[in-house]
Amino acid sequence: MQLGLSESARFATAEEARFRIEYPNSSPRKSRIIALDEPSLALLSTLADMSWSGAHFLRYVSAKGATDSLHMLPVDAVLEDLEGRTVSLADEIADADIIVMITTAGTAADAAEVIGNACFVRNKLTTGLVRNADGVSAEDLARTLTTMRPFAAMLVISNGDEYVGEMLSALRV
Repeated sequence: MQLGLSESARFATAEEARFRIEYPNSSPRKSRIIALDEPSLALLSTLADMSWSGAHFLRYVSAKGATDSLHMLPVDAVLEDLEGRTVSLADEIADADIIVMITTAGTAADAAEVIGNACFVRNKLTTGLVRNADGVSAEDLARTLTTMRPFAAMLVISNGDEYVGEMLSALRV
């Protein structure tokens, strides 16, 4: 063991590198990336062309009552994939490992409540990505964050569209 190094630095040494796993995860994640507004949908259309493992790119259309009586909150929604096919939020998140909601600062993020509640009753954690657009006031950004905060286990502000792709990669989408 090397003395004087922080724990992070110690784990970056060649001696510790021999313990790293160097092959891809054998169980890819089943990810659902949901655009809550039109600007975010345009970004998802671009991101969907990249190589992803098991990711479904969707857009929020509207809320609907759930037909599933097993859950306390009768919450479901209509989603649409990038080809225009409608799907049920409940069906999409049933076997998903990760749900990411993407919205643009200054837009209404009310869909986050519907998606967040549907995920909550199914024990699914959500991540919220808020795209901070040029010209959006601090008040509008704060309003979007306040709307999203109760419904996302992790909430991230992106100051550029390239960061959204990097964040999705970091989440192993």
